[in-house]
Amino acid sequence: MTTRTSCFVAAMCILAAASAGANVPRPAVIGHGQELVVIPDLSAATAEGSERVWRHAVRIEGATFLKPHFVGLDLREGDRIIVRSRTGHVVETLEGRGPKDQGSFWGLSAFGDELHLELRFAADYALPPFEIDELIVGDVDPLGGPETVCGAWDFEDVICYQSDPGKWANVMASVGVMSVGSNPTTGLWCSGSNVSSSNAVLTNDHCVGTNCLGAEFVFRFYNQVCAGGYNPTTDWQSYRGDQVLANSPLGSCTATPTTLDFTLCSVQGDPASIFGWVTPDPTPITNGESVYIVQHPDGRPHEVTHGGGADVFFSGVNLYYDETLDTQGGSSGSPVFREADDKLIGLHHCGGCPNSGMMMSAIYPLIEPFLTNDEIFGDDFEDGTLNAWNLTAP
Repeated sequence: MTTRTSCFVAAMCILAAASAGANVPRPAVIGHGQELVVIPDLSAATAEGSERVWRHAVRIEGATFLKPHFVGLDLREGDRIIVRSRTGHVVETLEGRGPKDQGSFWGLSAFGDELHLELRFAADYALPPFEIDELIVGDVDPLGGPETVCGAWDFEDVICYQSDPGKWANVMASVGVMSVGSNPTTGLWCSGSNVSSSNAVLTNDHCVGTNCLGAEFVFRFYNQVCAGGYNPTTDWQSYRGDQVLANSPLGSCTATPTTLDFTLCSVQGDPASIFGWVTPDPTPITNGESVYIVQHPDGRPHEVTHGGGADVFFSGVNLYYDETLDTQGGSSGSPVFREADDKLIGLHHCGGCPNSGMMMSAIYPLIEPFLTNDEIFGDDFEDGTLNAWNLTAP
């Protein structure tokens, strides 16, 4: 094995500012690609019962996470690769040619600065059954989009609300959305939420577009002490996206009924059975209602901001919030909840003081078919066809 490290203002003024593109929505950059070559030397494997086991650890000092790129995975039936984080937490188990029979793909992310690989196999291979050629290495100081802190710093750790059942349930069902950029390769981060018992994650179109298969949804990533600094969970749980269920493109920060900047992805696995789901509400919010946003600003562990009164208002399909309802790069796709009943009433997508998102009352009719049906796909979509539902071709 060799390693090579290479403010409340008039609605018309708001709409004009957004149209000018002063705050273009974008994910936070939370990691960068690093060349790495890992080729398993199976002659170094040890016998354990009826199996042979090859183990290897990758350590990148200071990394906040490691996300490997597998190439040419092709395992015999019964053989498997177990990927663990520094703490021993199982990140994923890979079999055959990996997810969706791809062979080459990005693995799920291991929290911390170590990645542990364990290949368990029954018989020798003529050639190594996989390689790793690259890592996304998590940055200690991620780069978010334009800062949109409107006044004082108002972010709070979500753990501060663990005793509130409604809010905590929404925290557990909310996610970080990891994707991989290119040229150079980067780790990108947004926010989102599971909106269905059938496992459908809602985020922004500008975060994943129509590539749900390339998205990783990270649950259980929050600071463990209220106002205690950076002390995140080390056992986050990730799931791969699968197919696009519904989608509406980004137009500008001023959304329209046909540019609602959202993507609804199905998920490989069943996070709803562990983390639950939020409840989208088609009832339009009224000006002045109190709301809160659960988010990953700048790619940090989950945080929450609150506000209401003159700071919360809407215009058409657009929802605006100011002052104490801060967001930052990485908050894109965050769920916006009504304080009174903890229901999902909006989807954040742009900064700018006021920050803005789309009304759930506009999005709801397009995602409703996927909120209660346990059998998401019919035969027409078993082959991986994308855009099972969109604005122009239901």
